[in-house]
Amino acid sequence: MDSNAIGKLIRKTRRALHMRQDELASVAGLSTRALSSIENGKNTAQLGLVLNVLDALGIAITLSPP
Repeated sequence: MDSNAIGKLIRKTRRALHMRQDELASVAGLSTRALSSIENGKNTAQLGLVLNVLDALGIAITLSPP
């Protein structure tokens, strides 16, 4: 999964929950601008911020070795 796929998943889930970007950003503890960057798949997003957003949406991730 790459940053674009994660961003699309976040956007899709946020919209399914009928949340605006500013609402999710507030719950996740980041700026609307940072959330927008994550949703747009920017590679510059900090991992901790991405994890906060996923947690706020109730999305669990599983890591497995290659």
